[in-house]
Amino acid sequence: MAVKIRLKRMGKIRTAIYRVVVMDSRTKRDGRAIEEIGKYDPNQEPSLIEIDMDRANYWRGQGAQPTEAVAALLKIMDEGTLKVAETKANKKDLYEAALAAAGKADGADASGATTAKKKAAKKSDAAEAPKAEEKVEEAPKAADTDSGAASADSVDADADASATEAAPVADLPAGAVAALEDGSAPEGYTVKGNKDSGKYHEPDGQWYDQTVAEVWFKSGADAEAAGFVKAGS
Repeated sequence: MAVKIRLKRMGKIRTAIYRVVVMDSRTKRDGRAIEEIGKYDPNQEPSLIEIDMDRANYWRGQGAQPTEAVAALLKIMDEGTLKVAETKANKKDLYEAALAAAGKADGADASGATTAKKKAAKKSDAAEAPKAEEKVEEAPKAADTDSGAASADSVDADADASATEAAPVADLPAGAVAALEDGSAPEGYTVKGNKDSGKYHEPDGQWYDQTVAEVWFKSGADAEAAGFVKAGS
């Protein structure tokens, strides 16, 4: 049996991802693989390459021939020149860091605040006493103003954090779901849908294996309810 190590296309039409598989060379493109040993995503920057080199070397030792594309990926893994994307900071960590920084800033303002010393003055007559009392009463108003400003800053920070954590809603037809990260179907979803053509393919359909699903449905009835037409009808 002639065995090859090659790429199996998955994902959407314009953003395809690939699995590195070991297959009989006579098997059709999307047929069943003998073993899956890795994945390749050229849409990321840098490209994602994950290959189990122990299994790749085993199959090469058994006479399996990698295609040109897979041979290039294996060369990168063998030479250790694979580029790895930088780890992005978690949104939650960024939010907590911003809150911590804001808390330190507020603490510095509170500790650094000073109260003006009152200068001792000789009272020339009893008429000056009410003026002193008015100055004392004005101090709490300034504190209230600072407290209100701090509260407003806190509300703005919370609003910014909420806006940062909001996630976009996927544009999917009613009753449909997107493929999993590896391009496979979620559990219970077997009907493939193509949004460009507006058609759906059931597992017993003529072109089911050759079709790359853009969305998945549980049944043909769900697909038709979403406006899709059965392929071949």
